[in-house]
Amino acid sequence: MQAINRVIFNTGITYVKTVVTSLIALYSTRLILNALGAEDFGIYNVVGGMIAMLAFLNAAMSTSTQRYISYNLGTANIESVKKIFANSVIVHFVIGILLVIVIELVGIYLINNQLKINPARIDVALYILHFVVASTFITVISVPYDALINAHENMTFLAVVGVVESVLKLLIAFSLFFLTVDKLFVYGFFTMLCTIIIRVIKRIYSKRKYKECHVNLIKEYDIDQIKELNSFAGWSLFGTLCSLARNQGVAVILNLFFATVVNAAYGIANQVNSQLMFFSQTMMSAMRPQIMKSEGSNDRDRMIRLSLTANQFSFYLFTFFALPFFFEMPFILKLWLKNVPEYTVEFCRSIILLTMMNQINMGLMTAVQAIGKIKVYQMVAGGIQLLTIPIGFVFLKLGYQPYSIVLVSFVLETISTVFRIFYFQYLTGYRAVEYFKKVILNSFLSLLPSVLLVYFVRIWLVDGFVGFIVLGIISSISYLLSIYYIGLTYNDKQMLMQIFSSLKNKFVTKM
Repeated sequence: MQAINRVIFNTGITYVKTVVTSLIALYSTRLILNALGAEDFGIYNVVGGMIAMLAFLNAAMSTSTQRYISYNLGTANIESVKKIFANSVIVHFVIGILLVIVIELVGIYLINNQLKINPARIDVALYILHFVVASTFITVISVPYDALINAHENMTFLAVVGVVESVLKLLIAFSLFFLTVDKLFVYGFFTMLCTIIIRVIKRIYSKRKYKECHVNLIKEYDIDQIKELNSFAGWSLFGTLCSLARNQGVAVILNLFFATVVNAAYGIANQVNSQLMFFSQTMMSAMRPQIMKSEGSNDRDRMIRLSLTANQFSFYLFTFFALPFFFEMPFILKLWLKNVPEYTVEFCRSIILLTMMNQINMGLMTAVQAIGKIKVYQMVAGGIQLLTIPIGFVFLKLGYQPYSIVLVSFVLETISTVFRIFYFQYLTGYRAVEYFKKVILNSFLSLLPSVLLVYFVRIWLVDGFVGFIVLGIISSISYLLSIYYIGLTYNDKQMLMQIFSSLKNKFVTKM
């Protein structure tokens, strides 16, 4: 129960952080949109949108380093952890330099030759690009420190830092209303500065807290381990960049066919989606170290069980919050933004469907990383993601609606999910048929009754705040009942009873 209790505690702490940061982020976006205007907000999302993806880039790259650190923590070999940390610092410094070169060259070409940006705003768009490059470099070289904190499961510190970062971004948003200089330039600069401050805080904390950070890079240098880390980090980065390329590629394609206002709608939809994903990502951040440590201690059965549980609960947590948002999206956006760019509702709903499919295999990704055989996985899954760009281009060329490119991505994500399931079977021996039955079928059957109920209730409800609250209550209660009676196995229910019993005993003891 000790491992379970730790997962519960870490999840709870991170949920508190998530609620606070999500509320702050949503309000900050409203302020930024009003301060910049739809055109400048669209420019920032198409040129500097990678900043919004840096958290995703950092998490994905951190996971690759965290895999080796957690794996060796599972074997209780501290000296190996030190060597891994030292060599990962070297690896990520090289990766950071390469990314700086690539982003600068590609970004400058696109801004000057391809993107539809007001000529008067080209110079500030280039500055935004440079700010993105600086943020990217600082983020990448800080990955080993993030990985170490996550491997030690220190979610309390991460929660505090997350809240601090959100408050800083809120202050940036407020400051835009009191400035007379170029607001887009100032926003880009201070967002970069915020990224640097947070990374410095994490680095100082790690140096003081963990002895694994106190290493001599020259002494610990190991070319064989660097090759291994390079291979793993490289393929992890490939998968991450495929996701980033898909998301940013969609933004570029939309800009080629439509005005920057459509980019603003797409950017807002991504921000709504990122807030909804926080809840499932929180659970995964708590479970990921346990999955990797299980593989490190040669407990493959426990690793598989945790991975399957992570798949279902990632799906449940995302859809629990996404369901009422999906049906009440027009009201929520109007309440949040006041002036809602055209196509924002459609983009939001399409991206929710895309993410829902992605969440059903989150545990599979972690399991493959824990085992370490990621080359084929990243090549195929990443390649499928990249097909969104050419296929989406064709659909838009044929005159389909802007959000159709996201629906193309949804279909491709479904195909990628099928591949991931069979690759998981290849690595672990866990039958794909069992996965479809126990995870896919159970998850969607749990969701279906609530979707139907909410759909029919929505027809009779009056638009407005009261209708949103009523729908949210009905959605929450019906979905929780569906999950318990349809989605959970007997063992899942027993585990929940153990968790509630443990929490109850702790509460009674404190009383």
